[in-house]
Amino acid sequence: SSPVRGPRRHRSIDSEAPDGSPNTYNGTLHIEGRPAVPLTVVNMLLRGSTLRNSEYVLGIVVNTGHDTKVIQGLRAPSHKQSTLLSSINQMIVWIVLLLLVLCLIAGAAELALYHELDLVDHWYMNTQKEEDGVAATFLVNTVYFFLLLSAFVSVTLYVNILLSQKLIQYFMQWSLSMYDPESDTPMRVRNSQLVDELGVISHVFSDKTGTLTQNVMQFRKASIGGIAYGRGTSEIAVARMKRLGELPAGEDVEAGATEGAAAHSPPGGSVISRHVNFDDPALVEALGGSDEQGKRCREFFLHLALCHTVVTEVVYGERSLSASSPDETALVAGAERFGYRFIERHHDTVELQGPDGEPLQYEVLDVLEFSSARRRMSIVVRNSQTRAISLLSKGADTVMLPLLASGQEELVAQTEAHMHDHSNDGLRTLVIASKELSEEEYLSWSERYRRAASDLDEVEKKSREEPNAIDDQCDAMESRMRLLGSTALEDKLQEGVLACIADLVKAGIATWMLTGDKEETAINIAYACELLDSTTTVVVVGLKTHPNVEDITRALREATAAAEESMELSASAQRGRRALVIDGGALGLLFGAAPDAPACQLEFLRFTQTCATVVACRCAPAQKAKLVRLVRRNVRGVSALAIGDGANDVAMIQTAHVGVGISGKEGMLAVNAADFAIAQFRFLREMLLVQGRHNYRRIAVTVYYVFYKNIMFTLVIFWAQFFAAFSGTKWNLEAGNQLYNVLLTMFPILWFSVFDKDVSDETSLALPQLYHLGPGNHFYFNWRATLRWIFQAIYESLAIALLCVFSLDGLSPDGESPGLYLIGACTITLAIVVPNLKLILWFFSWNIWSFVLIGFEVVLWWGVGGVVASEIKPENRGTSGEFIAQFVLGWYKLWGNVNELGTFWLLMLLVPAVVLLPQVFYSFYMRRFHPQFRDLAMECEYHGLPIDALKAWQIPAGQRQRRLVKGAPRPLYQASRFQRLCASLCGSKAKSESARSTATRA
Repeated sequence: SSPVRGPRRHRSIDSEAPDGSPNTYNGTLHIEGRPAVPLTVVNMLLRGSTLRNSEYVLGIVVNTGHDTKVIQGLRAPSHKQSTLLSSINQMIVWIVLLLLVLCLIAGAAELALYHELDLVDHWYMNTQKEEDGVAATFLVNTVYFFLLLSAFVSVTLYVNILLSQKLIQYFMQWSLSMYDPESDTPMRVRNSQLVDELGVISHVFSDKTGTLTQNVMQFRKASIGGIAYGRGTSEIAVARMKRLGELPAGEDVEAGATEGAAAHSPPGGSVISRHVNFDDPALVEALGGSDEQGKRCREFFLHLALCHTVVTEVVYGERSLSASSPDETALVAGAERFGYRFIERHHDTVELQGPDGEPLQYEVLDVLEFSSARRRMSIVVRNSQTRAISLLSKGADTVMLPLLASGQEELVAQTEAHMHDHSNDGLRTLVIASKELSEEEYLSWSERYRRAASDLDEVEKKSREEPNAIDDQCDAMESRMRLLGSTALEDKLQEGVLACIADLVKAGIATWMLTGDKEETAINIAYACELLDSTTTVVVVGLKTHPNVEDITRALREATAAAEESMELSASAQRGRRALVIDGGALGLLFGAAPDAPACQLEFLRFTQTCATVVACRCAPAQKAKLVRLVRRNVRGVSALAIGDGANDVAMIQTAHVGVGISGKEGMLAVNAADFAIAQFRFLREMLLVQGRHNYRRIAVTVYYVFYKNIMFTLVIFWAQFFAAFSGTKWNLEAGNQLYNVLLTMFPILWFSVFDKDVSDETSLALPQLYHLGPGNHFYFNWRATLRWIFQAIYESLAIALLCVFSLDGLSPDGESPGLYLIGACTITLAIVVPNLKLILWFFSWNIWSFVLIGFEVVLWWGVGGVVASEIKPENRGTSGEFIAQFVLGWYKLWGNVNELGTFWLLMLLVPAVVLLPQVFYSFYMRRFHPQFRDLAMECEYHGLPIDALKAWQIPAGQRQRRLVKGAPRPLYQASRFQRLCASLCGSKAKSESARSTATRA
């Protein structure tokens, strides 16, 4: 069908300037002879949108080309770098400085030996040194040696790491252990440079709804007119009663709908069965009564059927409800369950079916939408039959109860008591209220509201969540309301959450739950998730009990003192678990502008370092991000992982070192903003304890190995200068120098970085304590290990150079002293053989492929040597031949002579033993007399021993705690060094707020 053409009117749109925000749009539509109509993002169809439940639309193109939000919103992706890569950058600086020291020593030594050995008359030496001067000669020598020893700093290091990370990415995505068959969703790695960061996570910041829970809401209980309805016990309530020892025998945990209630259900049972799990015949009886309570119950469910933004859909012949939030779907299904069926929504009308099948129609006059700042949603409707106007509102109790009219104190107290009980059962509660409006009252308010909503300045303020006239008019309407009751929805825990969180705690990872639920709900869900248990000392800080910053600071300081005293007195490894529960109001003071806020933040940081768990309830999205940033900026050695499933978790996910999005029922915004994507929270266990731990250990060894083999290879050339008067002469085959990193030592370490495992995946999951060697000790990557690898490179290179020089003296095929290139052939061969053999000592999972690849590298070098040493016929020497000759200089028929030397083969046996046996003895000593927890696990797995004793081991509290950085607490938002430098060059001072705005846009 097509729209009916009307009279031609002048139309215009006042539109905002093009921007890249897909969630906001501000404009005003002017039609001649009609009042101005405000335009918001609700009226905007963006590229890629799908229009449903509409036969046609009338539209106008507002922006095209580079002015569209898609193009305007393009930004360079935020670059997150793993802790390992950041440390590598620092290591490279020190290694370059070490290289400069070697070059300075070589340059000075060459200059000194030139005069001391009287090399002026040697024709093959540089005879221009006397003319150039001492300073110029020293500078030229230093630069020359810098070029000669440039392989000291590996240019292939990042190639090795990035290639390993990319291969690891594919294998992680192919893992069936992180594949969800129900939704056909595999694990996704969106930032391969962070695969090793998964092995050093110290803090996990988790959302609750949709992350720990299924985000499948069911209507379970209600409070109407001060009377509670609904029987049965949720799984979270059962966990609470077990903890308190209050669980009665034979308690019905999963109570479903009774037959009596089902008899009153209208058609559409499939919708009800999915979203309603209610059992209480008393409510059915009350709905059929003619008394005041029956009227309240009918009004309550009529409210639920009207106050929402749900639309109906027919998918494969089955009717379903489509809503932006699972809460609304459950509430509409609950209304349908008790007689008020939502039929269809048109542009400005809502059609219902009453308890007796009668049609009901309501005109929608205004919708006051939900926002994170308002935390409520309201709708103004007019009954098409009686023409009565009503305001229907629902929202969180903290914002709804202050908006109620006076004179309802007893009803409010009863409802609050019921909500408290429902929260203890782990149910999500909403307050339901309404208000009758006269025609004059509504028209007067509507004029003011539309005037404010048409003002682009006020719309802009509202989009920035600043005080504005639009919210003022909403507040004016949503006042002096009449309380109808409250709803209680159940959101069950996801499968495997309990085991996952228990293992994260055993692994020494501090787990924080950040939720918008009530305090009681959050605490009981934390107990049900085993974030808290009966042995946990819980400190609760809330705005009601601690109304100012001074009270919060004092409470945290006392809790910290008690925790430290307990640690000093207790000799146990665990020393008791502690937890902090803090609400959004207290967080508002903590992050506020009060002079004492920094001191409060410091005490908060000090106490949370003694806690295994922190629960933040009534927490706004911005507060979640601030908590992550506070910990990230002020705790030494921290690596934060944030996990969530909704748009309100995006800021937290982007702030953390590692962001994980769950592809749940709240869209893909969290997944698109994350570094990793999984379908269920339980997969975090596999991702961290197995994949992350293996990745971090393997990448750390890869980094050390690449540094080691390049330093060792280059130092062999450096030691040769002691026998060549530091003339800069190379005794290595140039082709070998060029192929050393890209071919001759490449494949075994690549295999190691992707496939090696110290223990099996099953053992990694059975012993979560293995994980603590990463974030707690940095056992695999630290400065002591760095110095140990460098020392090994120096020792092995010196042994190779000296043993070859002194062992080959007088043993050339013609009985003379060996030539320079013959010694070089032996040293470069050992410099290739030793690193490949050394890698065997680091392989934990030996298999045929690891030995095949190491053997392939050695055999490949023999092939390269044979090819370059073959005779080059004079007629084949052209321009290309001269070019090739640079890489095979001195090797004409050399390789065959080298292989004929018995001393060469003896060196191939003795030198690797001399240089590698010390490491074998050191590893044996450490595992025998100073074993790590991992060594014990490996022994048990190898010999098939029971691991019960290892399972009982707990990570010492001292290793769980981390120190604060110097000068804590640091500002949450601070200009970077580069920004401050640019600002100083421009003659202006960089401000923290400017840096914050820049970070937000990025």
